[in-house]
Parts: sequence; structure tokens; C-alpha cells
Amino acid sequence: MNTSRILIIDDSPESRTLLRRLLETGGYTQVLDMDGAAAAFAWFGLDEEGRGTPRPEAAVDLILLDLVMPGLDGLEVCRRLKQLPELQDVPIIMVTADTADQNLRTVFDLGAVDYINKPVKRVELCARVKSALRLKAEMDRRLALARELEEANHQLRWMTLVDGLTGIANRRCFDEFLAREWRRCLREGQSLALCLADIDFFKLYNDIYGHLAGDDCLKQVASLFSRVVNRPGDLVARYGGEEFAIILSGADAEGARVVAERVVDAVRGAAIPHPHSPVSEHLSLCIGVAAIKPQVDLAPQILIEYADKALYQAKERRGNRVVVMPPQDPPICQA
Repeated sequence: MNTSRILIIDDSPESRTLLRRLLETGGYTQVLDMDGAAAAFAWFGLDEEGRGTPRPEAAVDLILLDLVMPGLDGLEVCRRLKQLPELQDVPIIMVTADTADQNLRTVFDLGAVDYINKPVKRVELCARVKSALRLKAEMDRRLALARELEEANHQLRWMTLVDGLTGIANRRCFDEFLAREWRRCLREGQSLALCLADIDFFKLYNDIYGHLAGDDCLKQVASLFSRVVNRPGDLVARYGGEEFAIILSGADAEGARVVAERVVDAVRGAAIPHPHSPVSEHLSLCIGVAAIKPQVDLAPQILIEYADKALYQAKERRGNRVVVMPPQDPPICQA
């Protein structure tokens, strides 16, 4: 007993009855039949022209389609069904008394996998149906494998762009995102801002509490950054070691400063103990902020250089400092 779902589309009641009976005697238990193109389109949930999205519950494994029908003939029905992505992989067998070479070539050109001559014989019908269903099963298997491979590639790609410790973007993701947003802001004439942050005396924290505690600390800080920076077009990344980066698309220096101050407030509010720090009893950080409007003759590296200079000035004082690099005419830096 075969549970594959087979749809018969034929305007002749006698032909539909015959095909159904032959299939059922051949062990096929789920056989549906529709009286021509309009009935078939309606059953799939399409409009009268065969446009739309087929209903999920109308899924079939095989279609037996009569070639000669009033209104839309089998060739046109086949063409319209094969235009729908949801039905492209469903095999269609044409049922016809017309053996003209041109029509048969057209049948296969439109995507049908086979044809059966009238009058239909049970042995031939069941053999061709079995072959078509075997093809459908193989196509489904390959499609499933392709989806699994695509998902695996997606996971692999995700793993290459995420920092394994903190779960935020890694340096590679930062570099790619910065380059992409630089090009976008260049096209749209928008400003692009960057915040570079460094945890104060983190080496001392590791030396005293150990690397496991240091790892937990980095996770907490990354989580705080992510809570503050939550616009879809922005990015929080681990820049390296105890350094973090924030890319703010479309933001100017003042807007980036506000975000940096919020990050500082979040870290201060978390009150992560660091009693041996020379500047605070709790964990603190420094942030350098820079913003620029991308230009054709500049590379994204110039923004990193500006933010790094601001970070250097902030680290000279330490203790939850934010320094904004003032706007200036950038030197020429060929992209």
C-alpha cells in the first residue's frame, strides 16, 4: 500500500474514474481528482489564472495531467504550475492520445517528467507512476541534504564571526562590518562613529583573581555593552583581549559620546569588584570615541586610528573616562 498523494487533473469524468480505479488497484490509497484547470487551481488555493501561493495542506507528490482540456489545456496548466516555487519539484505526468513529436517536446520543455498514452493500461500507468514517485523521493532527499548543508554552512559562518568566550562579534566580524558600513555611509552621505573601550588594569585583575574569573568578567562586560547598544544597525565586538569596540552607523561624535557614557554608567552600576585597581574599587574602563563622514579617498582604518588616539588619551587618566576625538580634516588614506 502506497501513501503517496496523487492528483489527477482531467475534464473527463470517465478518464478520472479510470485513472483513479487503476491507481487504487495498484495499491495507491491517496488519489484525488479535479475537473480541469479551474478546479485544480482552486484546490491549490490559487486564483483563476493559477497565481498565488499553494496551500500547505494541498501538497501532492505527483500530478497526472490531461493534455487536451477545454479552456486551459494541459500544456498551459503545466507551465503555470511549474512557475510556482512550491510546485516546481512535484513531478507531472502528461496523459495524452497525442503522440506528435512537437507536443511531446513541449511537454518535456515545460517540466513534465513523463507521459502516458491513451488508452491507459494499468501496468504501464503503475510503472510510470512508481518511477516518477521514486524520482520525487530522491529529489526530496537531495533537497533535505541541501538544506542541512546550508544550515551547517550558516552555523560555520556564524562560528567564524562570533567570539567564543563572550558570544558577541569577534575581530573578523568587526572588520567586515566596518568595511560594509563604511561603504553604505559613503553612498548615503552619513556619518560613522566608532568607540574603542579598554578595561582598566585588567592584567592586574587576571593576576589576582585568575584567568577563569577574568573570563567571567569579560562575559559580564560584553553583556553590559550589548544591553546598552541595541540598535539593529550597530555592532558590539570584542576587539582583542580586554578591548571592546562599538560601531554606530549614522551616528556623529556627540551621539557616540552619549552611547559611550551610557556604557560607562552600565559598567559603574554593575559594581564588579576590583579592589586592587589604582583608580577604583570597582571595575572601570576607558573609551575613545571618533566619528567621520566616509570619503572616496579614505579607508575605514582612519576611523580606527582616530578612536585609538582618543582611547590613548582616556587611558592616561583611567577610571571610566570617555574622550572624544574632535572633528578634524583627515589625512589622505587611499582605500
